[in-house]
Amino acid sequence: MPATSDNTRQRVAVFGAAGRVGRAVTAALLHQDHHVTAVLRDPTRHELPPHPQLRAIQGDAQHPERLAPVLRTVEAVVLAVTPFTAPPQSFDGFDLDYYAKIVIAIDEVWDRPDRRLIAVGLTATLTLDSGQRVMDDPTLFPAQLRPFAEAHARELLALRTTTLDWAILTPPAGFGAQPEPATGQEYQLAAEPVTREQATAQLSHARYAHAVAAELGTPTVHGARVAVVPRVT
Repeated sequence: MPATSDNTRQRVAVFGAAGRVGRAVTAALLHQDHHVTAVLRDPTRHELPPHPQLRAIQGDAQHPERLAPVLRTVEAVVLAVTPFTAPPQSFDGFDLDYYAKIVIAIDEVWDRPDRRLIAVGLTATLTLDSGQRVMDDPTLFPAQLRPFAEAHARELLALRTTTLDWAILTPPAGFGAQPEPATGQEYQLAAEPVTREQATAQLSHARYAHAVAAELGTPTVHGARVAVVPRVT
């Protein structure tokens, strides 16, 4: 039975729907009876499970201007893209404004009154209760991956300049370590600063995706970055 009422059902575009996080988010949205447009760089390489409320289209988050007609048909966007399928050998030539440029361009071309954007965050950008960021602690985050963390940090700054109704939902470092499906409210949204235990917790993709779907159906986070962590019982 659908868990979403008619007045909270959304039309959502998922950028990066072919990735592990994007697939989990797409499945969670469809389970909640949302209508999903999966934006894929190459739809011929990725086959998503068929669903009557799912359509897959070719598109690139780095060129949202080409997707303006699609964006006009949706109330929400989930940004689950990544420039790498695995950590690169080198960040030579990597654009630190990769994410910043995407969200600014989306803001410019998304022409409709209601524009909810949820971005998948990176643990490294979170501020700990010690006062330092996760990326600044070499025991928590590899120094060689710092450019990727910096790109995510710049995304936050860019979002603050937009008029989007945005939220960054940031999983912990143990993201994807739990393969079991998520059920119920087995997570909580934690405002920064977070504890070291929260930053290093384990969380399944499915449980995280449930949080994203819930934030689209009934938004509670506006213009802020929060961590999605296991609920303490």
